[in-house]
Amino acid sequence: METIVDEPQWLRTASWLGCPLLGAALGWFLQSISGWVASLSWVPFKGPFQLVSDMPSPWGLVTGLGVGVALGLAFAAVWAHERLIVKVTPTRVTLTTKGRSRAYEAELQAVFLDGKELVLIASDGRELARQKGDVDREAVAKAFTEHGYPWHAEPPAVK
Repeated sequence: METIVDEPQWLRTASWLGCPLLGAALGWFLQSISGWVASLSWVPFKGPFQLVSDMPSPWGLVTGLGVGVALGLAFAAVWAHERLIVKVTPTRVTLTTKGRSRAYEAELQAVFLDGKELVLIASDGRELARQKGDVDREAVAKAFTEHGYPWHAEPPAVK
């Protein structure tokens, strides 16, 4: 039996839909104010704003929306790439992030969250893993306790 702790499906879907939509809205907004920004004497780097404001009517809008959508998709891709997925079985813990998985089969002395970092401590006191990720604290605690791992609500005191 394996327990997987990951972002909820609705959040993964929302990131792939919401980020490009927000990017498009930002692109539209920046395109719509580009002429005004380019007219301000104190604004540095007026060139890109002037370039966008000088584009013929539909192409400035299309460019603004397209760049916004592309940046939103890039942000969603980075978000997906950086997320931490925790798989727990009675004999193995697998941490996946940035396209890489690491499996740990050692006996553990402690498992806990230190801020946003999931920490695995081996029975000899060595830190096996410290992985940053936005995991649901309750879900990860439940996954480890259900499989018999020594979950600690707070980082244990160092001996």
